[in-house]
Amino acid sequence: MWQDTAAESLLGTAVAVIGLTGVNPLVLATNQWLADVVPGIDPVVTMLALVITLTAGLVLGGIALKTQARRITDQRRVFARTETRPISSARAKA
Repeated sequence: MWQDTAAESLLGTAVAVIGLTGVNPLVLATNQWLADVVPGIDPVVTMLALVITLTAGLVLGGIALKTQARRITDQRRVFARTETRPISSARAKA
């Protein structure tokens, strides 16, 4: 099911984004770039806001896709059953 795979990818990307905040050269380069892009705001605050927003979006998207995948799986399980019904007594006597 593609929703489940996409959700796992989004959640993995969120973990990667959080993990990349521990790489000092990357954080330094990002802070310098943010200082040039948004000169009026402290780049650390801007980066914190971006990381929080990006991570929240990825996690919420992953949760939404997981929920959709679960609904589809549950519906298939309900509709996939084929039960044989016993012949009613009225039809059996006729």
